[in-house]
Amino acid sequence: MFSSFPFFSICQDYDSKLELLNLSITGISYEGYQTELDFNPAAVKLGLWKYTKHFGQLINNGTHYILKIPISSNDGNIELHLFLKLSGKNKTLVHMALDTAKIPMANLSVYQKETKDLILDFKKKFYWEQYQKVVDTKTAEAYKLSKKYRKISKKSTNTKEGSRILENLLAINREIEKLKKLQLALST
Repeated sequence: MFSSFPFFSICQDYDSKLELLNLSITGISYEGYQTELDFNPAAVKLGLWKYTKHFGQLINNGTHYILKIPISSNDGNIELHLFLKLSGKNKTLVHMALDTAKIPMANLSVYQKETKDLILDFKKKFYWEQYQKVVDTKTAEAYKLSKKYRKISKKSTNTKEGSRILENLLAINREIEKLKKLQLALST
């Protein structure tokens, strides 16, 4: 009677943990940040494409991605380049580092902070969307169960089956409530 989302479990909780780590791209080391997501790399990759399409261009460079973001600053129009690497199988390590080659030294700390903010913002939005997918699935499942319950309650007095369906509905509603709380925590 219960269906579960294939890649989700309640233990997939968001955390804002970041590690300051260097990322090596073509033999050059860049200072950046790494975080872990409890989802497989394919789902994270899709999430990255969706997330970045509104403000930048994500380019697959084989071993890594390059995120190009146009920025207007006091020094004129520049294009930030961020390097991204995804690794892992069941969980994904996301490593993001700023290409400092074309950035004026005076603005370097500002853009490094923006890099940190960007990786955390992506992680928050990604988790929120994953939780929403499960909420949508569970809501549809609850709707089907409630239809079945109404149908059974009209036709028979079989309270065992009706009770079982109601228990399942309550369990689904508790899951949805937990997920909504997780989403609310991400929104603040």
